[in-house]
Amino acid sequence: MPLEYYEAFGYTPDSNSAESAFRSKKCPFVGDTCSKSFANGVISGSCTLVNPTNGEPVPCCPKRLYGDDFKILADVVEHSWGADIPLVLGDQDIPEAGKFVIPFGQKQGHEIRIPHKAMEGSSKFSIDWILALVDENRDLEGFVAVEVQTIDTTGNYRKQFWELANRFDPQVAGETAPKKSSSNFNFENVNKRIIPQLITKGHILRREKLCTRGLFFICPTPVYDRIQQRVGELDDYPIQTGSITFLAYSIDKASKSEPKSLKLDSCSTTTSEQLSVAFSSPKNLPPKGVYEEAIRKALADRFDD
Repeated sequence: MPLEYYEAFGYTPDSNSAESAFRSKKCPFVGDTCSKSFANGVISGSCTLVNPTNGEPVPCCPKRLYGDDFKILADVVEHSWGADIPLVLGDQDIPEAGKFVIPFGQKQGHEIRIPHKAMEGSSKFSIDWILALVDENRDLEGFVAVEVQTIDTTGNYRKQFWELANRFDPQVAGETAPKKSSSNFNFENVNKRIIPQLITKGHILRREKLCTRGLFFICPTPVYDRIQQRVGELDDYPIQTGSITFLAYSIDKASKSEPKSLKLDSCSTTTSEQLSVAFSSPKNLPPKGVYEEAIRKALADRFDD
């Protein structure tokens, strides 16, 4: 069955704010116009999609995870340095005393980019967030890096969008409904793309003397579950230099707030070396001899023609 909208422009379709949100085309999590669009340029507003088969909503836009005033970053600060250290967002005043954390990333200061290799003219890459711990003298005491990933999709869900648009903004919908569409979550693409990046960035960060809390990876719980299926259960380590900490979130379906709140489901820490070994020696492989069996069957089918 094709994916359906669980949240469009930040709100569930049955919300009292759904129509005004759909017409505004705004992202309630970062304040700008929604950046998600179809190939024809129409803004899709797809924050969170759901597979009707299991009814599990999965955020498909990283900005959806910035809800609750960047709660995910506050959670990283608490896990790294304790609950007493404040996270100071861009629109907040700098504390006059004590330690605090300044974030650099989405709409919070400029994105910090570094050379990909130690050579002149090398391309640069970035980490989604750098959280800088500042001491009483406003000097850098330490920092932690944060990567945020949601989920890719296959196929398209334009028919599902048209149904919402026809309900909330008919001018955008148009008169003719798209043909029946098919879509699904592309978990494997996340595995192939993000795990090697985490390993590389983990090794880069462990060379930084002030990055004593390692790298944090934030994702929806179903994405984390698929990573575990891919690499197997990883040994647990304390947060340290070279560690990778996974924070897995879901949409709190029971939440009465609008937009709905996020819920931290799990937190686990391993090391970049452990993840590297697990990725190169994957678990949950198919049975031994499965290719031989399939080839023999294909040959038998061919000879019977």
